[in-house]
Amino acid sequence: MTISKSRSPQDSGPRRAASSGADVSLRAVGLGALLSVAINVACPYSVLVLHNAGLTSDYLAAGAMMLFLVLVGLVNPLLKIIHRPLALRSGELIVVYVMMIIASAIPTWGLVTNLFHILTRPFYYATPENNWVELVQPLIPSWLAPHDPAVARGFYEGLPQGSGGIPWGAWVVPLAAWGSFMFAVYLWMIATMVILRKPWVDRERLVFPLAQLPLEVLRGTDEHIVPPLFRNALFWVGFALPFALQMLRGLHHYYFFIPEVQTYYDKLYLFRDSVRFIVFVNFAIIGVSYFLGLQVSFSIWFFHLLGRCQTGVFNLIGYEIKGHNESLTASSTALSHQGMGAMLALVAMMLWTCRDHLRRVARAAWKRSGADDGADGDDGEEILSYRTAAWLWLGCAVFVFVWLVATGLPPLSTAVFLIGAFVIFLAIARVIAQGGVGFTSSTMLPQPFTVYTLGSEAVGWKGLASLSMSYSWAAEMRTTVMASAANAVKLTDGRRLRHARFFWAMALAVLLGMAAATWTTLHLNYTHGGINLRQFGVPSIAWRFLEDKLRNPIGWEHIEPRLVFVAVGAAMMAGLIWLQHHFLWWPLHYIGLPIGDSWVMGWAWFSVFLGWMAKGIIFRFTGSNGYKTAKPMFLGFVAGQLMGGAVWMVVDAVLGEVGNIVYIGVR
Repeated sequence: MTISKSRSPQDSGPRRAASSGADVSLRAVGLGALLSVAINVACPYSVLVLHNAGLTSDYLAAGAMMLFLVLVGLVNPLLKIIHRPLALRSGELIVVYVMMIIASAIPTWGLVTNLFHILTRPFYYATPENNWVELVQPLIPSWLAPHDPAVARGFYEGLPQGSGGIPWGAWVVPLAAWGSFMFAVYLWMIATMVILRKPWVDRERLVFPLAQLPLEVLRGTDEHIVPPLFRNALFWVGFALPFALQMLRGLHHYYFFIPEVQTYYDKLYLFRDSVRFIVFVNFAIIGVSYFLGLQVSFSIWFFHLLGRCQTGVFNLIGYEIKGHNESLTASSTALSHQGMGAMLALVAMMLWTCRDHLRRVARAAWKRSGADDGADGDDGEEILSYRTAAWLWLGCAVFVFVWLVATGLPPLSTAVFLIGAFVIFLAIARVIAQGGVGFTSSTMLPQPFTVYTLGSEAVGWKGLASLSMSYSWAAEMRTTVMASAANAVKLTDGRRLRHARFFWAMALAVLLGMAAATWTTLHLNYTHGGINLRQFGVPSIAWRFLEDKLRNPIGWEHIEPRLVFVAVGAAMMAGLIWLQHHFLWWPLHYIGLPIGDSWVMGWAWFSVFLGWMAKGIIFRFTGSNGYKTAKPMFLGFVAGQLMGGAVWMVVDAVLGEVGNIVYIGVR
């Protein structure tokens, strides 16, 4: 990976002076905390009760972006008119935004809703036919989940009148266990991004397209009452089209005579009807794709089509790998493990590229001062000293390792699982930082990666149960704290945010997010009954994973062909990186390979293609000036899609309407 040694003016002395953290004010942190709680209350209610689209399901963090647009475009200008000192500065608005995107990775798909359904499912759905009482329940330690069937029954059927409310006594130990574990996981992720900020932001100068969206919204906000973006006609032109479509979708739900507007076609089957291609038009994805590099956006949709064609060819010639493909992975077993190999190679190359920096961080960890010899070792401009960040990283990693071993996962299996999980989280964070793909996921999960690396006998029955419970936080990969933290450290660039208070603001968002989402999820399920609320697929997938591995042990005949495709994926990624860095004419960016065949990209690829085509045409005929001029319109695409969904969520909540799904991102 090419490293640029040049430094811009804000990379030198003045930036160090900005480390006072003046923009991490008490009012900014307070507002960020309040909105973080609001997101973690509103999102579970919207998803579970109203059956609406997820506010926090993707890396764009739609709920946070909605609130941010309202705050910057409406609330802050009103405060300026009333009394200008009341208004937030742009740096303070970034603090609020960062706390919201950190908290957005927690409430539903990211952790909490999946977790409670996973913990209660074996005790509510146990029957004589599935024999879970003898087969599954003994594998779950009592300190991880309440074993009283009445606790699970109340969760799914609701509590009777006068029962005394949520059985907190049964939940207090599991909540303490899972809360401490997940807090350590999230701090581990944040510490990783603190350590990698300098090589990613200052040396390699990654674009961070998702971080550019709030910066574009904030441009000029300190100088003007209303930011220039909201006074740009092109922004409102772009806003109008998706907003109108969202209005029609919602009206069709309420009034059947209003025509339904379909923006997707999911019945395109090729290769003798063995592979499905989805054509889905989503203006938020188109808008985000406009901010990607042309090479990146081209590679994303190209590698998706290439991966599906590879699966189709395998289907036509009858090539099969013993066993079956796992849920939430790629379109075939071969592509799932090929994508994992690509992620392993990506992370290996990335760590090799910044090896000198990592050595300086390691040396700084053993010194009382975080500063080292040379500019690259200076940690005075980081939100944590390298010494603190390194020990935080190590302490969290050790705690997470010991905790997983205590749940019944053997030490070797724990090591493989954590390496797999860390590689996937870090690879996706890199994809988000370099490619800015707001709607994606991995092609492999760390749970099947562990089993298909070591075999089910080495993992053991208790280990398999532990892996099943880890589906709560390491499964769908549609949103992670690590990717949010990557954008957060980028947003500190050139502002008065480089201070430990910024780290503590992120940690506070994590704690408040977990607490608010936990209370809301338990309250809704024990009040309405979980079987009456929206059902998530991950909890059933988690325990099917355990049943499948108990009944169909994994041996070398399953492992060998999968490892071959892991090696193939790693070799392909290494080759793509080498080609890109040695031939300027090479058209494919390696970022597209590890995510191209993910199930989320199956929905997003066509909109990425449209964004790529639009940007290519604009560049071709108007150049860079035309690209800059058109930026507001594509930001309007994002805002219109999100705010259209927000309007119906508010209307549905007021009217108590259920099932009015106005999608914000992918389905």
